Amino acid sequence: MLSSDCAGQARRSHVRQSHKIVVHFLDGTLLKGHARFFFHHQMQLLVQTLEGEERLIPFSSVKAVFFVRSFTGDKARRERKKFGPDSPRFGQPVCVRFLDGETILGASLGYRPEERGFYLKPADPKSNNEMIYVPQGSVKEVSVGDVER
Repeated sequence: MLSSDCAGQARRSHVRQSHKIVVHFLDGTLLKGHARFFFHHQMQLLVQTLEGEERLIPFSSVKAVFFVRSFTGDKARRERKKFGPDSPRFGQPVCVRFLDGETILGASLGYRPEERGFYLKPADPKSNNEMIYVPQGSVKEVSVGDVER
């Protein structure tokens, strides 16, 4: 039999922690909030905004979903645009060029162009972005493996 402390832990263990996210839309706007359940295989994303409003966002309008360490970040800091010895070692090196011309360099596990999207770990380990989800519809080009590492 579980003690009351253990029973409480067991009940809480299946509840997902919410993620700090910043949604970049194809039209250039941003939305900061939290996502408790992020299922990339669905057609939409449920976000609780910083104001507490719940919004259902269709992935067709999303450029990328950034899982961030902080909502403020460091505006003066410039993201490193190349791989270094401290860059992530898992996955394939990829360079993503978005429809708006922005490029991001990182590592991705199992990138497949036929999928709806993919996850990317930035090449810069000090980035405010811990992980990025990129829907295929926002991408102009993805170079895999043949990027500066």
